[in-house]
Amino acid sequence: LSKERGKRMEADVDDRRDLPLAEVESTLVCCLLTSVDAPGLVSALLNRQMFADASLGFVFQAVMNLYEQGVQPDMVSVEVEMRRMDEARWKELGGLSFVLTAMLNVRHAGNVMLYAVEVKRQYLLRCLAQLFAMLNVKSCCFEAEPELLIAEAEESLGKLRQEAAASEPMRSVGELSAEAVEWHRERLTGTYDRNRVLSGISEFDYVTGGFHKGELSVLAGHSSDGKTAVALHMAVQAARAGKHVCLFSLEMSNLQMLNRILAGVTDVDPDHLRISGLTAHELETLEKAGRKLEHLPLYIDYKACNTLSDIRSKALLKSKKGECDFIILDYLHLLNSIRQKNDTQEQVVGRNITQLKQLALDADCPVLVVSQVNRASDQRVDKAHIPVMSDLRDSGTIEQVADCVFFVYRPERYGIVKDERSGESLAGVGKLYIVKNRNGAVGIARFRYNSSYTKITDYLKRATK
Repeated sequence: LSKERGKRMEADVDDRRDLPLAEVESTLVCCLLTSVDAPGLVSALLNRQMFADASLGFVFQAVMNLYEQGVQPDMVSVEVEMRRMDEARWKELGGLSFVLTAMLNVRHAGNVMLYAVEVKRQYLLRCLAQLFAMLNVKSCCFEAEPELLIAEAEESLGKLRQEAAASEPMRSVGELSAEAVEWHRERLTGTYDRNRVLSGISEFDYVTGGFHKGELSVLAGHSSDGKTAVALHMAVQAARAGKHVCLFSLEMSNLQMLNRILAGVTDVDPDHLRISGLTAHELETLEKAGRKLEHLPLYIDYKACNTLSDIRSKALLKSKKGECDFIILDYLHLLNSIRQKNDTQEQVVGRNITQLKQLALDADCPVLVVSQVNRASDQRVDKAHIPVMSDLRDSGTIEQVADCVFFVYRPERYGIVKDERSGESLAGVGKLYIVKNRNGAVGIARFRYNSSYTKITDYLKRATK
């Protein structure tokens, strides 16, 4: 019964090609055939599949093929291109004869963008109707899994959202310059900087300028190098600066994360937090710190084997509420993903990192992803083990997509206790090797950490305990 109802719903969707839409599509195609400027205006907005009338979509594709080849489309050249694309279809349609009547109604192409926007709007509505019809059928099956259906719906809606936003109109340099000037004015006056998030490590912010909207940064390092400690420090410092931070943990529970944060903002012995229990004085210190954290705009989400669609939906929901200025994911290689047939691990990671970059653009905020390094990096002849880009685990797409890549490095781990140039002690000193920065400089940023690596401070300050 549910399948039959689904078929009826899909049939209703197919029958929604009313007369106004047919007229809009045919008029749009006629504008493309008669106007010199029209093809360039709509080329980035539409594609063949968006036409409800497949015949008009066929003509549209012929026009676009010619435009991309640098040929000005007209009736004759489009006819030739249609025949080259599919001669059987060209014969079936009788060439362009089926649009001749519509050509009589076209006087100018001034409204071509209006027609294009309407064609795309109607296409998206049809896609939504078909998606909901399919989900309705699947949800009526007794063995249906709600979580899987929700994930499927979110993934499909995400693709539609990308398609809807992928072709925003080009903007003049005057508009963009006005926005840039306003941003620099805000920075000059010291008011709220809406376009970037500072890390709380001054040397890192000096080199990179912090984390910027729409950019994806990758923080990498070996196990026990302190990747999570650095990421947590950046999260807390950003929240203290008034930024709303969404922290997604795939490794540590909410309580574990909170203990790390409390240890980082106090001088409480972390072993007491985890093992032997707190003293009365430490408990009082913790209570005071807890009260300070009450209104901190830092949101933590823990779910082992979390999916990217779950993370995306939660982050975008927060973004719509104005509560998502910075997204942190700990860490990339624990992110659950549906494998396609014959997928390699690098392909899965590449797909995830690409979608995280898209999340940064859609949520209009910076995204910081924690990543592992490959084991081969430990086998290098270089005894200092200075990190390089290829140390990234499954590095192919990460190197291409990430806007900024930096590594946590602790010289002490490799027996390096003094700086070769200055002779300064490197005890309790960590370094961030910034090996890629698409929109800025690369370099090294230093910081200090305590013996338990639960508290991080600027290089010029001393970490306690």
